[in-house]
Amino acid sequence: MSSCSLFKPIPRTQSEVKGSPFIENVVLSLHSTKAKEKPIERTNVTIPSDKPSQDPSELTKQEIEYSSPSAFQYALMLDVEVEKIKNSKLFEYITQWWGTPYRIGGSSLEGVDCSAFVKGLFSETYSIQLPRTSREQADFSQEISKEILREGDLVFFHQRKGISHVGMYLSNNKFVHASTSMGVIISDLNEPYWNKRFVKAGRIINFP
Repeated sequence: MSSCSLFKPIPRTQSEVKGSPFIENVVLSLHSTKAKEKPIERTNVTIPSDKPSQDPSELTKQEIEYSSPSAFQYALMLDVEVEKIKNSKLFEYITQWWGTPYRIGGSSLEGVDCSAFVKGLFSETYSIQLPRTSREQADFSQEISKEILREGDLVFFHQRKGISHVGMYLSNNKFVHASTSMGVIISDLNEPYWNKRFVKAGRIINFP
């Protein structure tokens, strides 16, 4: 397999990583979607007829109040406002796979490699079928500038030569991937390790 084959895995058990998602020393506890949290019901806000509109600051407070606990956790990891965590299907998928150990050629919760994780994420979240390996995914996507990355773009890396690792960009320089040392996790493109090994970014044509 060409996907991630040049990265040496560091053995870790699934139980060691499943319950402690972290990025840059921020430790959090996410609820697995295997036991999905009960959706928070939104209450309709009725604006009295004698008021032309509601204070925008109050709307923001309500939007934050009705955000799920996992939205707050991912907002902290991505260092963004909680209102920007809108793609619940995406983050539910990440939660389900969080900490799944790395395994070359793997494609299940028992072990997954980088390209299989990205392929599954695109299939379940965006209904887009990607090729199997990181090199094929690089060829399948259209190269774009690193400066215009947005959610759903792919980021590719190498260790010695050629593309050997892939992740999916989220926001604020953060991307989700199946790391050989920590399993499925969110990392930062500005981290020295990833910045040094960055090859290119790619965008899937006709991405929604």
